[in-house]
Amino acid sequence: MKNPYDVLGIPYGSPMEKVKKAYIKKSREYTEKNQYSKLEELNEAYDSIVLGGSSYGSYAARDYSDIRDKINSRRLDDAQILLEGIPESERDAQWYYLSGIVYQKRGWLEEAARYFERAHIMDPGNDTYRIAYRKAQQAQNGGYREKRSSGKMDDCCCSLCADLICADMFCECLGCDLIPGC
Repeated sequence: MKNPYDVLGIPYGSPMEKVKKAYIKKSREYTEKNQYSKLEELNEAYDSIVLGGSSYGSYAARDYSDIRDKINSRRLDDAQILLEGIPESERDAQWYYLSGIVYQKRGWLEEAARYFERAHIMDPGNDTYRIAYRKAQQAQNGGYREKRSSGKMDDCCCSLCADLICADMFCECLGCDLIPGC
């Protein structure tokens, strides 16, 4: 069978809404022209995308559910072995995303960011890939917090006050009072 996205006339990895619209449009066209052999091919292509089928001749849509299960059960070595077993020529955006998840769960944020970036570049319309890439970048840069000020005296004073309040609370737990009335 041909690549199901080519049969529907849409780009690989298109969102389901676009898949459904293309299917409806082409099925009406083929029905009106009595092209039932093309309609059968169209139905197979639609089913393979919706159901995640896996055999299309030279084209292979991946079912990553086993890899996702391994990632969710923290079997990262097993997930990575399965991912690495997929030939480079068949690695799609989802492959790069899942590889990024493996690296992220291992704490290798630079590698994760690289894989998320590749997934996002391959499928820029996918919000999951975009968000993962953005979060990985933020984590690499020290997290989500913005600096409160220019890093001068204000930060030093805030830090000093916070330290004093913590020390006072600790002393009060021991029955003492570092800062009376506070």
